[in-house]
Amino acid sequence: MKRIAIVLTALLFLSGCSNTNDMESSEKLAIPKDCEATKILEAFPEEVPNARYVPTEWEPAEGTDLWSVYNAGGIACTYGIQEAEVGATVMWASDKNGVFSERAAIWKEDGHKEIDLPGLEEDQAYVLTQGNEGDEEFIVWGVNLLIKGYWIQVNATFFGSVEEAMPIINAAVESLSFPEMEE
Repeated sequence: MKRIAIVLTALLFLSGCSNTNDMESSEKLAIPKDCEATKILEAFPEEVPNARYVPTEWEPAEGTDLWSVYNAGGIACTYGIQEAEVGATVMWASDKNGVFSERAAIWKEDGHKEIDLPGLEEDQAYVLTQGNEGDEEFIVWGVNLLIKGYWIQVNATFFGSVEEAMPIINAAVESLSFPEMEE
């Protein structure tokens, strides 16, 4: 009888555990604790070999995205090959104060276009491009997305399409951590 009670207790305990890949509840998510605790470098393309985290002393100017991210308690991280000036800067912030919507109005004025990112169920996303899609000189400079209550911005110097940006965008989303699992 005692053994049955132990087994039932264990089953009840296990049935209450959730899958850490399930991002249903934004209460379980948090921005990365530091730049080296992300999945960004794993997502870099082979064309950017030996990419690294590049420690950066940020000095955000008031009114910029970086300033807004920092004021929202966020983090900004640069990765790539510093000597070659090839890389990506990724920023994460909570959107609990509606900073994403505030910035979206500015992005629209600056030429960002609303987009539906392929294979991702974001709440909203904007992309800044230069040139015409399909042309050799087409560049995707940056993507801002709102997902599960978090604002993520991905800027890079090597994206030729939104599809090329998706591995790093997905890695940025996957880098949102589950704080209760780390304790």
